[in-house]
Amino acid sequence: MPELEKKDLCCGCAACFNACPKNAIEMKADETGFLYPVIDNSLCIDCKKCETVCPSLNPLERKDAEPHAYVGKHKNDQIREESTSGGIFTAIAEFVIKQGGVVFGATMDNNFVVHHKYVQSIEELAAFRNSKYVQSEIRNTYRQCREFLRSGKQVCYSGTPCQIHGLLKYLGKEYDNLITVDILCRSVPSPLIFSKYMEMQRKKFPTVNKVVFRDKAWGYAYPTMALYEDAKCLYRAGSEEDLWLRSFVPGLCDRENCKNCVYQKWPRSSDITIWDCFVINKIERKFDDNHGTTSIMTWTRKGSCIIDSVRERADIKEVNPLTFYKKIEGKKERLEKKLMLNQKQMYTEVQQMMPEDFFEKYRPKTRKVYAKIIGKRILRKLGLIKIVRKVIG
Repeated sequence: MPELEKKDLCCGCAACFNACPKNAIEMKADETGFLYPVIDNSLCIDCKKCETVCPSLNPLERKDAEPHAYVGKHKNDQIREESTSGGIFTAIAEFVIKQGGVVFGATMDNNFVVHHKYVQSIEELAAFRNSKYVQSEIRNTYRQCREFLRSGKQVCYSGTPCQIHGLLKYLGKEYDNLITVDILCRSVPSPLIFSKYMEMQRKKFPTVNKVVFRDKAWGYAYPTMALYEDAKCLYRAGSEEDLWLRSFVPGLCDRENCKNCVYQKWPRSSDITIWDCFVINKIERKFDDNHGTTSIMTWTRKGSCIIDSVRERADIKEVNPLTFYKKIEGKKERLEKKLMLNQKQMYTEVQQMMPEDFFEKYRPKTRKVYAKIIGKRILRKLGLIKIVRKVIG
């Protein structure tokens, strides 16, 4: 029988699931809430396709890298306000759809489960805006992507670095009509613990139907977690107070393989990498308006051509690629910083305890936490958050 990668290296990209010709592989959540492949031996024909497409077993190297760096922001202020940073992914996606193409990205359904899907209209792109701080279920989107590519459609596929690796290994060949965009992530957190967070929040706010992980109501320099009922904000809190951000930011519920990530590297396997630019004041002051700017790295000629093509939709400035070198390579070092706790015990207890009791035990609001909350509130009211963010860098 095939031997897939062990959990400490498996990224749950679902390439094996998509590649299996007999549907003998199912992506199942374990006790941590993360999806891992499970093989049904009664259906398996031992073709080894799952092993062949596994990005952990068969690393993919970028040999033709042509690094270019940019900062950018969408010209539509509403789109930028709805985006995590500067709205550059939307600009790329708009260009692809205008060419008659399709765009794949992460969205959240009515049950607050994050998963990948494709859209073919500009109006539908709103579902992809704003980061989702939960691992997205790939489902059968690799298969759908290949079908579109084979039909001649232009396709843009976005995801975490490991998900892009999984897609490229699954496809097994270069496609001129494919553009890949990866997000510079720190790690992916547990869907199980996020579901417990939402269970707790829905008791207080039963009409919530939208989660915004990076709300900009208090400015880009002070990202917050927010819950909405349509356009009405029901709840908003910063990373010093919100229990989900206080779990995600320090790595309380990171996926096991994230601490051994081999996909955070220079150069990437994608065409384009995007992420926040909190140091825009040091790069391009006229972009620094506290509404968000995107950092961009292109690794291929195709990626650079796409960025040139979106200039009518976005303000773009090219910078020295070495400006972002430490940011990309340094991610691997920061992944080593973990909270000192017994994660096995934590995942056992999250299934047994009430959500309120679980978060009270693992993310208690100590005097130090309350001091941070009060301090941030004072800085926000005085309009000093942006200044402090610049100093911290």
